[in-house]
Amino acid sequence: MEPWKDFSARHSHYLAHYLELLAEAERERRISAVLATRPRKAPFFAPALAALGRRLIIWGSGLRARYDEAVPDGLSRRQID
Repeated sequence: MEPWKDFSARHSHYLAHYLELLAEAERERRISAVLATRPRKAPFFAPALAALGRRLIIWGSGLRARYDEAVPDGLSRRQID
């Protein structure tokens, strides 16, 4: 193959690929614009996650209270850690 034909073939291939990438980016931008205007609905598991978070906070507070009582009065938490 002639060098200029090879260059021309590569150039048209890269140009076609570039145009495909531009079209895909435009599609993604349009999809994002449509999705951004819709109100977001909480996923079905959001209440379960919220309940789990509350339970973890209660559990962590209980652990802190229990182990803060276990620290002797003469020591501070920093000395133990």
